[in-house]
Amino acid sequence: MWSLQGLQNIYRVSFHQTVKSRLPLLSFILAATVLFIASYHETLLWMYGRYISSESYYSHGFLVPFVTAYFIWKQRDRFGESTPGFSGTGFILIVVALLAHLLGTIIYVFSVSGLSIFVLIFGLSLFLTGPRITRIILFPLAFTIFMFPLPSAFISIISFPLKLFVAKSGAWIAGLIGIPVYLEGFYISIPAGTLLVGNPCSGLRSLITFLALGSILAYISPLSLWKRVSILFVSVPVAIVSNVIRVPVLIVISHYRGLEAAMPGGFWHDGSGIMVFVIGFVLLVCFTRMLEWGAPEKNT
Repeated sequence: MWSLQGLQNIYRVSFHQTVKSRLPLLSFILAATVLFIASYHETLLWMYGRYISSESYYSHGFLVPFVTAYFIWKQRDRFGESTPGFSGTGFILIVVALLAHLLGTIIYVFSVSGLSIFVLIFGLSLFLTGPRITRIILFPLAFTIFMFPLPSAFISIISFPLKLFVAKSGAWIAGLIGIPVYLEGFYISIPAGTLLVGNPCSGLRSLITFLALGSILAYISPLSLWKRVSILFVSVPVAIVSNVIRVPVLIVISHYRGLEAAMPGGFWHDGSGIMVFVIGFVLLVCFTRMLEWGAPEKNT
């Protein structure tokens, strides 16, 4: 019979041996984390500010690291099939990322520094684990791109035509159902008053979100490569169409309940945003299920 004291001694010995064997790795991870935060703290604060902004297109950014960690964890059984190695390409990517971060810091363009983190992630993976393991976790690593906000100027270039299209389509649909509508630029005039199609209503936020969701659906679906790519492409019109639906809904609410009912922060305004997200997500899932009809296909 093992005595309690004997079991405690065995536990202490095994625990200290485990800690001792993992101490170099834990020390490296701790040192690398501290160095990363010290080097990128301004960029991380900029990303945080973009996430919590009232007109944020990246409020989902907080979830991306957890999704990435989950998919890497799901592949853990495959790590034993590949021998960890080192890659000179990884070292080059690390150097390029650090130089890009230095440039972004000097010229105060944080989007460049943010992109350098994305490059740094791939560089570290290649340098520390080698190309085989990096290939296994390629999607989780690539998915981190949805963490990094686009430059504001680039967002303005994309959101302008999207916002114009949403305003015209929404006004046209509202007119079809019998509401008097006059459109001038991004201003939609109805008998109850004038509505403004703002930047958050352009559909760009939905577009980024649905691209992220579409990429996840494509990754977990047992489909051929071209069908997975088609899911990603379909995410674009689904995001735009679902957002177009929201504008006439808000016009109808404003027409019958007053402009205050459709103001940002109100029940109808935020509720309509949730509604169109659910509609778009259901459409995307239905399209994916349609592609999966028949015998499951092997991943390629």
